[in-house]
Amino acid sequence: MTSISGDTGVAARLHAQHGPALTIGKECDLPDDLVIELAHGASLTIGDHVSIRRGTTIQVHHGATVSIGDYVAIGENTFLSAMAGIRLGEGCTLSNHVELHDHNHRERSAANVPSGQLRPWTSAFEVAPIVVEPGAILSNKVSVTAGVRIGANALVGASAVVSHSIPPETADADVPATVRRYVDGTALPVIEDRRALTVGFFGTSIMEHLEGYNAQLTDQANLPEVGSKVTVEGWHQRGWVHRLALGLRAGFPHVTFDIRNHGVGGATSRDVAEIVGRDRTADGVDYDLVFLGCGINDVWRGFQGRTAEAVGIEEYTSHINAMLAQLAGYSRRVVVISETPFGPVEAPETVREMNAELARYNETAAEAAAEQGALFLDVWSPFTAAAQQLASAPVGHETAGLWSDGVHLSELGDTLFLRQAEHFLAEHRTVEKLLDYPRLERDLALQTYGPMFAPYRPARA
Repeated sequence: MTSISGDTGVAARLHAQHGPALTIGKECDLPDDLVIELAHGASLTIGDHVSIRRGTTIQVHHGATVSIGDYVAIGENTFLSAMAGIRLGEGCTLSNHVELHDHNHRERSAANVPSGQLRPWTSAFEVAPIVVEPGAILSNKVSVTAGVRIGANALVGASAVVSHSIPPETADADVPATVRRYVDGTALPVIEDRRALTVGFFGTSIMEHLEGYNAQLTDQANLPEVGSKVTVEGWHQRGWVHRLALGLRAGFPHVTFDIRNHGVGGATSRDVAEIVGRDRTADGVDYDLVFLGCGINDVWRGFQGRTAEAVGIEEYTSHINAMLAQLAGYSRRVVVISETPFGPVEAPETVREMNAELARYNETAAEAAAEQGALFLDVWSPFTAAAQQLASAPVGHETAGLWSDGVHLSELGDTLFLRQAEHFLAEHRTVEKLLDYPRLERDLALQTYGPMFAPYRPARA
């Protein structure tokens, strides 16, 4: 049996029980046995034309928020439990026996349970919001875990466990839920709080990769005549970083990427460490993903006879560890990138000596990354292998090299670097994991995610 919220039935009883902490819109279809549990400071908003079937429980803990948009349909025996916040977008559907929990028990480690008590909840909870965007459909017996965002018009198959965020307009299934195919959906709504990731790059000219720019050179309808002259209007950053940024935007079109390339030509680890420090002081930006790479100029300066600018291995070790420690404080994931080997910049025997020295710096970087919980991307090995294979090609075959001058990369070198970076991100599912909201201790989660749910809380609640 159901009751329309405009009547004096279910809605009146719930309003009398919960007061201004509960808002129910017009023409809602609510069951007599709907259970709503609102702790102190909690807020539940139910939009217009919402349908909820029998056996459903909505549990909102202290200070948390649950927002149910207009025209949402919730099936039988569904359970929603929020310690930070759950938001169901307009027109989404939750079928029968669906469960959404924005919190998990923390592990019973010594840090979480210093007293060692064997009692429920002594390890407390880790908490992160759940967002179901407009038009998404969750089939029977779907479970959604903390920190997940389900994209607009997505369809999640029966009995799936959604433990990571799902893109819009996809059909997803299995445990854990993964994309099976893309859905040719209706027009997507504008998502005002679109997911955004900030990606930073700190390194040398291998990252900076400046190219001269003139607008006419990129205007296919108005290219300059062959043999004519154009004026360099400025410098654009290109190379593998630019192409990786394009790949991220193409691969995750539902995400906004804020790309910040702080690569500087000629920089040693001493210079990059200063850049990292200045960036935090000047901008105070928190990064979702950071790529850090330096060392090639530390070595090269010594072989160039510029000893005052050269950076020895001990100083380099100090810089790389200091940067990793600093970046860890405001970056969710840091990837240390090995330097590429030197190409034919000097006589072969000198290049071999330079590369032997540079390999020591890469080993140090790998050790520092492991010690400080960062990932390490080795591009040295694939570059070495590719250079040897290109050098062994017979006459008449492809002769393009990996370097433009023995240090800076050619288009082929940039492409090889790009392939390694993209494969690395895919292998570790780095971006996919970053799209989940970080799970935090309960009180910190309420503080961190409170602004995200403030627009969905009644002013009087």
